[in-house]
Amino acid sequence: MGVGLGIDIFDVQPDFRTLIRDHRDGFDFLEVYSRGDWEHTDEPFSEIPADVPRTYHHEGLDPVGPSLCPDDTIAGCAKNQKLLNPPWTVEELAVRHIDGRYTDFFFPAILNADCVKATVANLRELAKRIPGPLLPENAPYEFVVGDMHLFDFMNEVAHGAECGLVLDLGHVWSYQLCVGKGDQPDDQISRLDLSRIIEVHLAGARIEDYEGGRIYRDLHGAGPIPEESLFLLRQLLGKLPNLKAITIEVEDASEAVAVAQARQVREIVQQIRPTWLEGVHVA
Repeated sequence: MGVGLGIDIFDVQPDFRTLIRDHRDGFDFLEVYSRGDWEHTDEPFSEIPADVPRTYHHEGLDPVGPSLCPDDTIAGCAKNQKLLNPPWTVEELAVRHIDGRYTDFFFPAILNADCVKATVANLRELAKRIPGPLLPENAPYEFVVGDMHLFDFMNEVAHGAECGLVLDLGHVWSYQLCVGKGDQPDDQISRLDLSRIIEVHLAGARIEDYEGGRIYRDLHGAGPIPEESLFLLRQLLGKLPNLKAITIEVEDASEAVAVAQARQVREIVQQIRPTWLEGVHVA
């Protein structure tokens, strides 16, 4: 699918309509995020022309929770999938609801065997009930709980659920910061089954210092893409045999900044793996 932009369908900035109307040559596809909302998506989804390829980023299925999420959440995701008809749907390996209440941040997967077992069971059941593949994405970490390495956890989930993965490069770095490898963003990357990676995410971020370490904070379009994330992109581009999409999450960016970040990423791809863009619309 090429190099695309991840947008929030309800954001004022960037306005996806303006991106499509005035900057269509700046991106190959849109990854559509709707904050897990399925009750107010009919109209905005209908405003995406049929000739604009799209993927879908859901939120709220909580696949790493101890049990399956509520039926209405699954039905809502399925409704949005049918409206958008994406080739796949992305969902964070995190929990966003606790006792039915929406939290203001992700609780990422606990990295242990019990969480692997629950996640695989949830993903297998979700695969029966929603249309199209569901690709879990590594979530951002501010602290790590569990005795497994993140990459081992992702491998066991992907193999157990027989699914592909979305690799968020900033979220990889967030984990490395937590385990004392912040200066080596690609530490232990050889442990990850790179053949499972279907999509890569990049986003703007801020690093906050605190006594004893640093914490990664997603800013998406409200900040620059960290060099560490771009380093990971350069390191991995030639090692992802099944890569289909690179998404830059640009929520809160101006339209000009959004397409500039897409251009920045496209230039890296053209330098390192130019044949990957063959057959994809290129500005």
